Amino acid sequence: MSDYLDRKVKPLRRAIILQFLDTTRDNQSNADILTSVINGTPDGITVYYTDVVEDLRWLEARGYVKITGEEVVVVEATISGLRVAHGDQFDTGIARRIPGV
Repeated sequence: MSDYLDRKVKPLRRAIILQFLDTTRDNQSNADILTSVINGTPDGITVYYTDVVEDLRWLEARGYVKITGEEVVVVEATISGLRVAHGDQFDTGIARRIPGV
């Protein structure tokens, strides 16, 4: 299961995060909202808050987002993260654009 999680589920979650940030005002959101967004997608992915924070830290380590806050984890997409969301830049750890998300 871990291999499937790492190769399929986590890249999909990261893509959903970046694509959602691309649609928000100032390209910002927080981990609570992102948890609800991912859990509300029609693909059936279930995610916990800690999983989202883990994905955000992964994205931050690669320069796709900036994280602030501790009690409320706030995230902002960087230019590089928006390029990935638009499909202009690729990373093997992030799924390609997902129609309807």
